[in-house]
Amino acid sequence: MSGTQILRVFNNNVVLAQDRRGEVILTGRGLGFQARPGDAVDESKVVRTFVPTDGRDPDHLAELIAGIPIEYVELVTNAVARAGLGATALSSPTLIMALADHVHFAVQRAGRDEHIEYPLLAEVRTLYTDEYLQAQVMLEYINSRLVANAHEVLPDHEAVALTLHLVNAGFSSGDLSFTYTMTGVLHQLISTVEADFGVTLDPSGVSVGRFITHLRYLFVRIRQHEQLEDGHSEIGAAIRRAHPEAFRTARRLAAVLELRLGATLNDDEVSYLTLHVGRIVSAARAVQTSPTPENTDTPSRKDTTMISRTATIGSSVGLHARPASLFVQAVEDTGLEILLSFGDEEVDADSVLEVMTLGAKHGDVVTLSCEDDSAAAALDELAAMLERDLDKE
Repeated sequence: MSGTQILRVFNNNVVLAQDRRGEVILTGRGLGFQARPGDAVDESKVVRTFVPTDGRDPDHLAELIAGIPIEYVELVTNAVARAGLGATALSSPTLIMALADHVHFAVQRAGRDEHIEYPLLAEVRTLYTDEYLQAQVMLEYINSRLVANAHEVLPDHEAVALTLHLVNAGFSSGDLSFTYTMTGVLHQLISTVEADFGVTLDPSGVSVGRFITHLRYLFVRIRQHEQLEDGHSEIGAAIRRAHPEAFRTARRLAAVLELRLGATLNDDEVSYLTLHVGRIVSAARAVQTSPTPENTDTPSRKDTTMISRTATIGSSVGLHARPASLFVQAVEDTGLEILLSFGDEEVDADSVLEVMTLGAKHGDVVTLSCEDDSAAAALDELAAMLERDLDKE
């Protein structure tokens, strides 16, 4: 006998039930037919299980899902799976409901030859690269199923709307208007940096990508009324003093955020903006002023023998603030020119700014390297240091 009990029947295909996780929303054709509260769930009829995890009323969510034709719930759930979004997305009633509702009405519009133009295509493709690629996979799958069922296919620009729903799911707000606002603000912030420094930022660049990621998490903190805990740390003050131009722009960005989102950033939030501004501007200037390579007899790093060590970041907060400061001090004490790399980026390990903007988190693997033949012992010690939880020292 099933261990899952029906709590409420919404229609023949949607029920609210109780299992070991608590209240869950179950869908499947005929699942609720002639079923009553207190009955055991017929597990053979369950196609999808949605687990409300964002504090919303399960009854209300189930009622909303019940109002959408079951075939569209199944269609978008399969599309989400095809895009590789993972178990969390597949079990999110909020995301599936929003996508199914959107696709349902988009198909109806297409059948009437009515189309909505989305003005944010350029911004969405630039700011939400991963989600846009996932949305394209979803749209391709959805259209393949629509063709198979003799429906009109959805136009390519529907990928924009699907992308915004995916991005919105990351905020667990259910308020798509905030995602539209966030998109506009992101574009404004990037334009402000470009205007202040007279550079063109490459959205596909690693530094710009990390800047956008940082801003998105900042928006989450603003939305949740949370900011970095150390509001006025010494290292934050040091960053602001060391990079006055980037700091001035970061203050302008903070003013934009206050105007657009009604949130005043504390000093350390502005300091982290300063870090990222300095990083992306330096990268942009390096690209724009790179000289044409010439043949010289000067050996490059690739021509020399490098001693290297890898380390898995043990600090619970990654290479931020205190851990980065302690590590850089240890590097300076060696008197060696040491490089630290993570992913596609390589920086001087004696710069707190450079080390912090690598963005290495707990569990990430970084590489230490040096051209000096005598550096082996020092690299061993530094690698071991990185694997400790420096934030607690």
